[in-house]
Amino acid sequence: MNIPQTSFPRIVIIGGGFAGISLAKKLAKQEVQVVLLDKHNYHTFQPLLYQVSTGGLEPDSIAYPIRKIVKNFPNFFFFFFIVEGIDTEKKKIISVIGELKFDYLVLATGSE
Repeated sequence: MNIPQTSFPRIVIIGGGFAGISLAKKLAKQEVQVVLLDKHNYHTFQPLLYQVSTGGLEPDSIAYPIRKIVKNFPNFFFFFFIVEGIDTEKKKIISVIGELKFDYLVLATGSE
């Protein structure tokens, strides 16, 4: 992964739902490096799912690209990423594409 080294603490957020996106927005003005990981590259606005199922809205009207939501956040990185393991002692996340070190880890994976 192409994430520059920084003197700021690295906060890794696993999950791009309401909690993960809300935290990322709150951290945008802090002196931290934020890395958001999600198994999807979009955020679904779930309160409107019923309107999609009843034909009131098109599916693409309630799904937003995560990169578009966070594109202006400083020191912010998003990766389409499936976590395979977490080593809390070494403070790293493991996946098929490599390892990612963190200073702080937030699990915001929702109800699934």
